[in-house]
Amino acid sequence: MAALLKGIPVLPAGDLNQTLSFYKEKLGFSQTFQMDGYAGLKRDNVELHFTAVPADVAKVVAEQTMCRFNVKDVDGLYNEYQKHDGVIHPNGAIADKPWGSREFAVLDPSGVCLTFTHDA
Repeated sequence: MAALLKGIPVLPAGDLNQTLSFYKEKLGFSQTFQMDGYAGLKRDNVELHFTAVPADVAKVVAEQTMCRFNVKDVDGLYNEYQKHDGVIHPNGAIADKPWGSREFAVLDPSGVCLTFTHDA
């Protein structure tokens, strides 16, 4: 029977090096590869790819791009990320949501919104 095994989002990066540094230094990802304006990072079982795009394009596309990640110990991850200035989305503090999850949000340098969630 056919089955989906894994998804790997490809996200826009207006400044690829700045984006890679952000994910490595502030979000705990490790770089797996980089070539010609394209790179991959991984943390635990999550893999993300990034493609370099002009900054003006990245701003428009990134502000409409979101990724949600189900995590174990969302409060622990929030505490880890909160130690870094400017990582938590201004409106993304950790909270219990009416739809039954506990979550928080992060904005990357290009403006992509990352939501980290755990079912309450």
